[in-house]
Amino acid sequence: MPEPAEEKAFKLYKLDKVPYVDLVEGAKSRLVVGEKILVSFIEMEPNMFFPLHKHESEQVMIVIEGSITEILGDKKVLLKKGDVVVIKSGLQHGGIVSEEGCKAIDIFAPPREDYVIKLKALETSNEST
Repeated sequence: MPEPAEEKAFKLYKLDKVPYVDLVEGAKSRLVVGEKILVSFIEMEPNMFFPLHKHESEQVMIVIEGSITEILGDKKVLLKKGDVVVIKSGLQHGGIVSEEGCKAIDIFAPPREDYVIKLKALETSNEST
């Protein structure tokens, strides 16, 4: 039988079983949260605008399908499948999604508190149904 500390040392997820969380209109994500990191498997609809925002978390964005013109401060950068960008804490950014849409993996350290709140609200609503 495993020791109690071992039981909490890791958590295994089946990605297709992780529920979608609506982030903004046209963007949804499956969120996996650890103590010091949050991973977002984001799907953005074609031609949507992901609003400009900033957060305390450092962010790594890995484009896995489609493309997005990412607005990073005063620069615009086209990101396509296979591109990776590291966004410093506090930098205002957003994006214009291409006609094909965009799927990406976003990694946030520390976890984005607003995303954690959205996930907890979804879990609470699912428990009450």
